[in-house]
Amino acid sequence: MLRNKKALVMSVLCAVASVGFVMSASAAEQTMHGNLDEVVVEGSRNQMPGEMVNAKGSVGLLGEKDVMKTPFSVTNVAQKTMDLFLGPNEPLDKALVGIPSVRASGSVLHGDFSVRGFRTNGTAMYVNGVHGVMTQFNLPMFAMEGIDVVSGPNSMLGASGVQYESNTAGGIINARTKRAGDTDFIKYKQTFSGKGSFGEYLDISQRLGQKREWGVRLNTELLNGETAVNDADMKAKGIAVNVDHKDKHSSTNFFANYRDLDIYNGIRWFKLANPGTATVKDANGNSIKQTIPGVTHLPSAPDGGKNYAAAGTWKAGYGWFATLNHEQYMNDNWTLFANFGYSRQKLNQNVSPNMSSYWIKDDAGNYDFLQTNSATPQRSYYAQLGTKNKFETGALKHEVMLSADKAWRNRNGSTTVPGTTLVGGSNIFTGTSFQDVDARYIGYTTRPNNKTSIWGVSLLDSISFGKWDAMIGIHKHAATAKSWNASSKSWGKEIKSDATCPTYSLSYAPDEHVLFYGNHAENFDIGASAGTSYQNSGEVLPPTKVKQNEVGVKYQNKGAMYTLAYFDIDQANNVSKDVAGYAKPFLVQDGKVNHKGLELSVNGKLADKWYGMVGLAYLDAKYKNMGKGNEYKNGVRESGQGAWSASAALEYKADDSFSVIGRATYTGTTPFYTVKYNSSTVTKDSKHLEAPAYMVYDLGVTYNTKLNSVPVKFSAMCYNLFDKDYWTVARGDQVYLSTPRTFFLSAEFSL
Repeated sequence: MLRNKKALVMSVLCAVASVGFVMSASAAEQTMHGNLDEVVVEGSRNQMPGEMVNAKGSVGLLGEKDVMKTPFSVTNVAQKTMDLFLGPNEPLDKALVGIPSVRASGSVLHGDFSVRGFRTNGTAMYVNGVHGVMTQFNLPMFAMEGIDVVSGPNSMLGASGVQYESNTAGGIINARTKRAGDTDFIKYKQTFSGKGSFGEYLDISQRLGQKREWGVRLNTELLNGETAVNDADMKAKGIAVNVDHKDKHSSTNFFANYRDLDIYNGIRWFKLANPGTATVKDANGNSIKQTIPGVTHLPSAPDGGKNYAAAGTWKAGYGWFATLNHEQYMNDNWTLFANFGYSRQKLNQNVSPNMSSYWIKDDAGNYDFLQTNSATPQRSYYAQLGTKNKFETGALKHEVMLSADKAWRNRNGSTTVPGTTLVGGSNIFTGTSFQDVDARYIGYTTRPNNKTSIWGVSLLDSISFGKWDAMIGIHKHAATAKSWNASSKSWGKEIKSDATCPTYSLSYAPDEHVLFYGNHAENFDIGASAGTSYQNSGEVLPPTKVKQNEVGVKYQNKGAMYTLAYFDIDQANNVSKDVAGYAKPFLVQDGKVNHKGLELSVNGKLADKWYGMVGLAYLDAKYKNMGKGNEYKNGVRESGQGAWSASAALEYKADDSFSVIGRATYTGTTPFYTVKYNSSTVTKDSKHLEAPAYMVYDLGVTYNTKLNSVPVKFSAMCYNLFDKDYWTVARGDQVYLSTPRTFFLSAEFSL
C-alpha cells in the first residue's frame, strides 16, 4: 500500500512539474489553515467531520445559527468542498449539487442553478448577508470560503432584494468571504485544468493589533488558457480584500472585490424549434425567408469536447463590489446592526446568439449562427439598519429582531450595435458548414434600460420554551420599477407593487440529537419585466408571490447529520402568449406552478476513515389553473423539472496526509418544450420532449507533504471521469451540452 501511495504521489509531482509548477521557497514551517492534515475534533460546532459541510452558518436575519437549531432545511457548504469540486473552469453548481434541493444548470459562462425547481444565479445571491452585489456572470469564488443555503422561499429571513434574470423564490444562498483566522499564513497555489488553463492564486491572512483585534485577508487570481472545450479560452484577473475588527463592544467586517473576466467561444446552449417559417437578415442586411422543418425528438448528445459557437463569440465583463457589516453591542441583550452593499458590474462584450441560444431546426441537428451583440452595465446598492433584543416574559425567552432595508438596481442597455444577424450555419454532429463574417462587434454605446427599487421592513420574534422553539415574523415589501422607451427616449410609467410575507415555524427537540420542525414561508418578487422579444416590451407584470409549507426532521449523532424534509410550494406563473395580429408574443401572468417534493441528506462521518456529503431528492413540479390558450399545460410536468436527482461525494482518508475522493451525480429524465424559432414562445403545437437521465462521476486524490521544509498540498481531480456526453435542461426550454472530461491539478504552498 505504501509503495502504491508513493508511486501515486510521484505521478502527481511529475504532472505538476510538467506544467511549470516547479518553484523554490524558503520559509519557517507553520500550521496550514484548513488543510487535510489538521486534526478535526468530532462534535465541533464549526465543522462536521470530514470538513465538507459546516455545522453552522448564516441564516439570513437570524445571523449565524447551528443547523440543529434552525427550523428550515439548511446546508452550509465548506471551503474543502469548494476546493475539491469547484475548479477554475467549473460553474458554482459543481460545488452545490450535494445539496438535495440544488440541481445543476450552469456553465463556464454563467453561475446558474436551481433550488427546489426555481432558477437562480449570482444576482440573487447574498454576500456576507448583503443582497444583490454579485454578478450573474462566472462568479469570483476564489475569494469565498463557503456557501450557506437555506432551501425554500423566505422574504422574511432574506429581507429585500433586486435581482436580474433570477429570483430568490427557491431559497437564500449566501456566500461567505474569506476572513483572517487565528493562524497567520501566506499561501501560494498554482493550478492546471482543461487543455491549457493555468492559474495562480495568492492567499495572505494576518491578524494585527495588541489583542489581534484586526484581521486582514488578501486573495488574488490570475487565470489564462484553453478550457476542456476546444478553442474555448478563459482569462480572469481578480483581487479581493477582507478587513475585520472585533472587540467587546462591536464587530465590523468590510469586503471588496474586483475582477476582470473574458470567455471566448463558450456558448453551448440550444433550443429546439417548432415547424414554421422565419425571416432573418444576413450580414449585408438582406432579408432571408427560411422554412424551419422543426424538431420531433431530441438529438443524441454530440461530442462535449467540441466547440459549437460561431467564430468571434465573446463574453467579457469587469466590475467590483463591496459589503460592510457592523454590529454594536449596547449591552448583553441589545445589539444594533447595519449592512451595506455596492456593486458596479459591466458586461461590456456580449457577443452571443440571439436570446443566448442557438435554435436546432431539424432532427438532423442543423442550427444557425443567429448572432446579436449587447452590453449590460448595471449598478446596485443595498442598505439595512436593525436591532436585536433579548428578554423574557415568564418562562418564554424572546429574541426580537426589527430591521428596515432598501435595495436599488439601475441597468443600462446597448444602442449602437447591429441587430440580429445570420452570419452562418452549423450542425451539432459535423460542425460549421459556413460563416460569412466574424460574429464579433466591438464598438457600442449604452442607454438606460430599467430602474428598480424595493424597500422593506421585517419584524421577527424567536421564542424558546423548554424543548420547544417558535418563530413568528412578518415582512412588508414595496417596490417600484420603470423601463426606458428607446423610441421616445424617455422613461415609461412607474409601476408600483407591494406585498406582505409572513413566516412562522414550530420546532421540538426531545434531546440534543433530534429536531422535528415545520414552517410556512413566502417570497415576494417585484414582477418580471417583458424584454425586447415580447410585444409588450418594457411592461412590468404583477409581482409573483411564492408560498411554501415544509415539515422535516433532523438527526445528528456520532459525527453524522441526517435531514429529511417534505415541501409544497405554489408560485404564480409567467408565460409567453401569442396574440392574433401581433408579430411578437406577449409576456403574461397565467396560472400557477406547484412544486412538491422530498429531500434526504446525509453529511459527516459515515464510518471509520469514511466521510461523505450525500443528497437525494424527488420533485413533482406541475402546471395548474392555466387559462385559455394554455390549457394543454394543466397537469403536465413543468418544463425543465425532472423527478429525481441524487449526489454522493465520498472521501476515504487513509491517514492525515493522503485521501481519495469520489463523487457520483445523477439527474433523472427531464421534460422540456420545443419553441418558436427565434422567439422562445411555447405554443399548443410545441412538443413535450424529454432529456435522458445521466450519471456523472468525479475522482481525485489529495496529498500533504513538505518540499524543503515548506508544507505543500497536492490535489489531482478528474471531473466527468468517463467523458459522458449529455444534455442538461435549464432556463426553462434551453438544453445545455455537457462539459467533457476535465483534469484539474493544483499545488498549494504554505510559505
